[in-house]
Amino acid sequence: MISKLNESLVLLTYKEKILLMIRNYIFNSGAQKIWRLVGGEKENNESFEKTITRCIKEEMNIEIADVKFLLVSPGDNKNTYFYHGKLTDNNVNLIERSEGQELQFFDLKELDKLQLATTADIFFTKNRNIVEGLLIN
Repeated sequence: MISKLNESLVLLTYKEKILLMIRNYIFNSGAQKIWRLVGGEKENNESFEKTITRCIKEEMNIEIADVKFLLVSPGDNKNTYFYHGKLTDNNVNLIERSEGQELQFFDLKELDKLQLATTADIFFTKNRNIVEGLLIN
């Protein structure tokens, strides 16, 4: 039996905007920029919450105090667990980018103009009301 992959992704918000990332982009390569949520695959014996905090630390070298579970999206080969975290002014000021990495804030309307990773695209399409509610709170 083939075991399913488990992935944790986090919707990071700050002042009514969403933080998205591009990983390993090579400038002038001709490759299309594909925006995604921060996150990654769960490691053995790691909770989904721990996966999120580890990925945030690895991708941006920051720690956020609180991530909240939103929903799980089951798939044939992969279950994706979505979380939400609010960034503070201090978090944003301390973000470090890796080489080839792009991080940018977008409002909800701007997402329609972006090339999103499939998982992010499906999440925003199916859960727009949830995202809108998180952005105004």
